[in-house]
Amino acid sequence: MENKNKNLVEIVLQAFLPFWPILLVLAISGLLLAKGYLAFSTPKYESNASIVVNDEKKGVDESQLKESFNIFESKKIVENEIEVLHSRDIIEDVVATLNLQISVFKLDFFGEIPLYNEAPVSIVLQDPSNTGELKEKEPIKFTFNSEGGFIVIDSSQHKLDTWVPNPYGGSPLMFKSNVTTALEPEESYYFKIEKVRDVVGAISSNLFIGAASKMATVINISYKDPVPERGNAVVDQLIKSYLDAAIESQDTLAANTLNFIDERILEVGKELGIVEKKLEKYRASEGVINLGEQGNLYLKNVGDYDRRIAEINLQLSVLDKVEKYVISKSKNAGIVPSTLGVNDPILGQLLQKLYDSEIEYEELSKTTAENNPILITVRNKIDKIRPSILENVLSQKSNLLASKESLTDNSGKYNKALDVLPKQERIFLEITRKKESVSELYNFLSKKREETALSYAPTIGNARIIEKAQASNSPVSPKRSLVYIIGLILPLGLGVVWIAFKELFSSKVLFRSDIVDNTTIPIVGELVQLKNNKNGILVSQHQDLFIIDQFRRILSNLKLYDTAEVGKTVLITSSIAGEGKSYVSANLAATLALSGIKTALVDMDLRKANISEIFNQNSARGMSQWLSKDTALVDVAGIEVQPLLTLFPAGEKTTNSTSLLVGDVWKRFLQELRASYDVVIIDSPPTSMVTDANLIAPLVDKVVLVARHAHTPKFLIPLLNDIIKREGFESTEIIFNGLKSRGVLKEDYGYGYGYELATLKK
Repeated sequence: MENKNKNLVEIVLQAFLPFWPILLVLAISGLLLAKGYLAFSTPKYESNASIVVNDEKKGVDESQLKESFNIFESKKIVENEIEVLHSRDIIEDVVATLNLQISVFKLDFFGEIPLYNEAPVSIVLQDPSNTGELKEKEPIKFTFNSEGGFIVIDSSQHKLDTWVPNPYGGSPLMFKSNVTTALEPEESYYFKIEKVRDVVGAISSNLFIGAASKMATVINISYKDPVPERGNAVVDQLIKSYLDAAIESQDTLAANTLNFIDERILEVGKELGIVEKKLEKYRASEGVINLGEQGNLYLKNVGDYDRRIAEINLQLSVLDKVEKYVISKSKNAGIVPSTLGVNDPILGQLLQKLYDSEIEYEELSKTTAENNPILITVRNKIDKIRPSILENVLSQKSNLLASKESLTDNSGKYNKALDVLPKQERIFLEITRKKESVSELYNFLSKKREETALSYAPTIGNARIIEKAQASNSPVSPKRSLVYIIGLILPLGLGVVWIAFKELFSSKVLFRSDIVDNTTIPIVGELVQLKNNKNGILVSQHQDLFIIDQFRRILSNLKLYDTAEVGKTVLITSSIAGEGKSYVSANLAATLALSGIKTALVDMDLRKANISEIFNQNSARGMSQWLSKDTALVDVAGIEVQPLLTLFPAGEKTTNSTSLLVGDVWKRFLQELRASYDVVIIDSPPTSMVTDANLIAPLVDKVVLVARHAHTPKFLIPLLNDIIKREGFESTEIIFNGLKSRGVLKEDYGYGYGYELATLKK
């Protein structure tokens, strides 16, 4: 992890450290701009206050019955109350109460200095709605003469506490002295009148109202203003206007409700009187006192009558049996019917005597003749008892039937009364229910009237102030530290973006990594670009340039310093024109010759003879003539441009170079060069333009491709992988040419490995 962090730091330093002067200038400029912004901006102080409101969704819930009665101090929803506090009507009331429509200030070099309590006078409009023409909103200059007690506007003097013409053309103005202000004599002040909606918008943009937390019913209010005292006044007045509006709303609701209740009480009272009279009349006409008790009494009487009638029926049935028994009975003894239910003891005695006499007669008749006086006496006795029993039975039956008829009549009356009772009870219940409903409504309205009357008592409303407005000790806007941070980071960020866009998003090859990451061809070396290099030849015995070491490194990496093997051939080419292949070829050959190695430099770019031009041999006979005539090397006039370095110029320009390379002439010529020189360096046209390099590559030992910084397109680098697949390009390497110094001072880091050029110069 430490290595990764270290590599990242190195990458960042390598990318941006060369541009440190630009970044430093940007940072200093940003800090100066931030300081200037702070000097010209008006600092704002923050005034904070807190109130608590009743929220129906939070806190302890009251019973529903209590809440239904409490219509004037019902709970609020915190979110709704926040919107009410932020409403335009409330803020307009603040503006009107504090007279914020008119502002007084002084001017200095850095701009306006707003005044509140420090203003020498306060200014009011006779008609705040008539502000005149405020399109330009130009401030009006005035001076205040405290000794004379007047103000001066445009050389016109105006007394205090009198209405004076409005310079804006609107409602007249009145200037009132602020005796608490320490005045400077004849000092110039300015005032400005703004439209109410503009002032409301400005206050609303600097006002923040929010809940202290999700579960709290506390509302925090903060307001930013250049004048702390004015900020405190705005917040305090905002709360006061909010509470006054709530109380006024309650009072209006109470008054409207009270009027409605009074009207309803009159109507309900009349309706209640009508229902009571109707109930009284019904009771009198129907004889209804208490239908429940009357019904129970009727049922009891009917039951008693039915029971007594049943008893009479039982007695009549017993008497019928007795009568049948007496009438149908012979002189023989038998079972006497029961007299159960008959309360007459005489009947029982007579029946017992009859029974005894019949028993006696039956016993005597068994032993005595019918004419026996004793038997006759007993029979006569029986004949006398039977009429007595029948007479008794008839008498009792007559009495019982009369009683039964009377009981039946009475029972019928009660049964009729019971049939009528449900209808009376229904009518009575309807009238009673109506009376109770109207009576309950009347009582409810009377109670609500008392509650409504009590709501007029002094109240603090549904909110309570926790903290009054208090301004911060230091300005909160603009934040100095934040402004300085932005002033520092923003220019640096723009500088970093510019550097990144300039280098990282370039379409040209800028870094060694652009080659390494996109191709498998190794880089044999790097060459730094030098200024004022017009002739192209850098290497000589009389110059000790740092770039010579770079050419030596490349020759060493190509193993061309190995003298044990002679006749080495190297083809130097590029992808496109302008990548510096001729420059590289000429200086590599010159470096080899300077090192004591016999070198041949062959200019095979027959269309554009850059090598010949570098050595000022443009007009000399060269390869185009020699190859076309099959000239042997011994007959070729090679030019020795420096000791041990022979140049074979291109000769006349030709477009038929391909035909010169496909025959045996070129092969024999190259073999003769191998035999005569230690190293042969061949400069050919770019591979993307003609096929010359493809024809030469199979005949040489090494192929070197030149890629140039800030010139070779990035998209060509991956295509180089296709080149090494061709015949003869298997041993191919790349030289990264034309590396420029990075940064502003151009003395430190290049685009390759990051060598210090200053070190190389030494």
